[in-house]
Amino acid sequence: MAVKLKNIRWNNMFSYGADNYIDLNSNKVTQLAAPNGSGKSSLALIIQELLYNKNVKGLKKADILNKYNGAKSWDATIQFSVDSDEYELTSKRQGASTKITLLKNGIDISEHKVLDTYKELNNILGRDFETFSQLTYQSSTDVLEFLKATDTNRKKFLVNLFNLSKYLDIGEQLKTKISAREKELAGKNGELKTVEQFLNQNSIPEKAQLVTVPEVDLSLLSSIEELQESIAEQKAICDKIDKNNLYISDRDSINFEMGLEEPSIDSEVYSNIELLKKDINSKESTILKAKKDLQSLDTSDHCYACKQPLDNSQSKQLSEELNKEIESMTKEIAGLKTQLKKLQDIVSQYNKLKLEYENNQKAIDKFTQLSQLIDNSIPSTYPNYHEIALEVKNLKQQYDNQVKKNEEAIAHNDSVKIRNAKIDGLKEQIINFKARQELIKNDILNVQEEITGLTILRKAFSTSGIVAYKLENVAKQLEEGINHYLAVLSDGQFQVIFRLTGDKLNIVVINNGEEVSIDSLSGGEFSRVQTSVLLAVRNTLSKIGGKSINLLFLDEITGVLDDNGKEKLFEVLQEEQELNVFLISHDYSHPLIPKIEIEKINNVSTIRS
Repeated sequence: MAVKLKNIRWNNMFSYGADNYIDLNSNKVTQLAAPNGSGKSSLALIIQELLYNKNVKGLKKADILNKYNGAKSWDATIQFSVDSDEYELTSKRQGASTKITLLKNGIDISEHKVLDTYKELNNILGRDFETFSQLTYQSSTDVLEFLKATDTNRKKFLVNLFNLSKYLDIGEQLKTKISAREKELAGKNGELKTVEQFLNQNSIPEKAQLVTVPEVDLSLLSSIEELQESIAEQKAICDKIDKNNLYISDRDSINFEMGLEEPSIDSEVYSNIELLKKDINSKESTILKAKKDLQSLDTSDHCYACKQPLDNSQSKQLSEELNKEIESMTKEIAGLKTQLKKLQDIVSQYNKLKLEYENNQKAIDKFTQLSQLIDNSIPSTYPNYHEIALEVKNLKQQYDNQVKKNEEAIAHNDSVKIRNAKIDGLKEQIINFKARQELIKNDILNVQEEITGLTILRKAFSTSGIVAYKLENVAKQLEEGINHYLAVLSDGQFQVIFRLTGDKLNIVVINNGEEVSIDSLSGGEFSRVQTSVLLAVRNTLSKIGGKSINLLFLDEITGVLDDNGKEKLFEVLQEEQELNVFLISHDYSHPLIPKIEIEKINNVSTIRS
């Protein structure tokens, strides 16, 4: 089964502008040439984002849009096939909204939700994101997890890569069933223990006897009610006495004078006050005017400028007249104010007498009202109702004792009925528990036999069963494939040996016949090993029926290879079947290999074939 990525179109993604297209399947080896920062490595990210809705750099959707060409959205379309089925996937992103369309042989098979469409796409591709990205992209910094992983994780990588996990999944399903049956068995054993414990601890006791329920004298309630009504009447009388005594106290505290006459005043007093005020104001205005005229007169006898004598007789005469007028008016105002003061004193005395008269009238009215409210027929001493209250207390105690004995007898009889019913139920329970005991024992035997059979199957589908057998064959084929490529790429200098023990897979590198650590290899040596592993994994997948992928990006790996190593790499890649390799480089170009150039102007990259 093979996945073949054919072509891709995209707009406004990463550093690229609109209308970009690359045929992914036209050449075995294609060079991607451009200066650093032009977007060579972004091609792998675009394919990852399109097929898996994410990328190895973890860039968010908002960071994918080219922010330099003014675009508001990005989109991409990739065409690929899986065996005989043709697919086309289109992703469009605008703002925070993404729309995905997946066609299979021209028919839309997209799900309603984007994530559901990608789940279906993962099933079609047959690879999770981590495995896909490692098998399709290699650089001098991104190392294949298979090489640098721990021995345990390396084995897990092969299990996932070659789809051996399906056997482990069966084993996990069997494990789940075994666990469920073991829980069921534990439940059965617990239930059996409970049943046996119940049968051992329970015996049938004797039934209890009922007692006679004494009667309650209800006539006591009527007597109590009558006495309580009498007490209420006595309390009501006490309340009336309290209220009447309060009225008497308030009335006796009031002081007033009988025969006090209402004061009067001549109405002309108020009009005369107003006339005097107007006259005073008029004369004061006249004085102010005369004073202003007086200040404006010039009585100097010489010119202030030339110092010549002046005739000021008229000014002096006018000044004397104004002063006499001011003096006369001042005396008149003083007389008027004296008259005004006398009239105001008369009004003040009248207001005082009127207030005294009104307060005296209010006191008389309140005295009259309280006298009307006082009921002289009500006694001033309180009745004694405590003897009646004591009799009520005794009757209540007598009634409560009767009720208590009645309730105790009823409660006893209810308890007896419940006890006897439980005894009858216990008899039936013991019969049922004995029958249940036999059923549980049979069920335990059946579950134990089922667990034994499932355990045998579980061992067969564990890492030490079918998976171990198949993994040993896969590891052998993979080792042979890696060494085949290493023999060409390293001129026989390096070999790889797999040592599979239990849950671990150790990789041993042989350098000219001696074992060395993989971490001790130089950049060029490690690149040869990693490329050999990638190519061997792909071929091994094809041989055992796994889903191989035709695409591989080799990003700047030629920089760590010498000229001979580069030529060897090109030879190996040219001989590969159903593989399309894109060599990414900014400083190397092979004259015989097709080239795609990337041009970047004003922060916008464009594909130039």
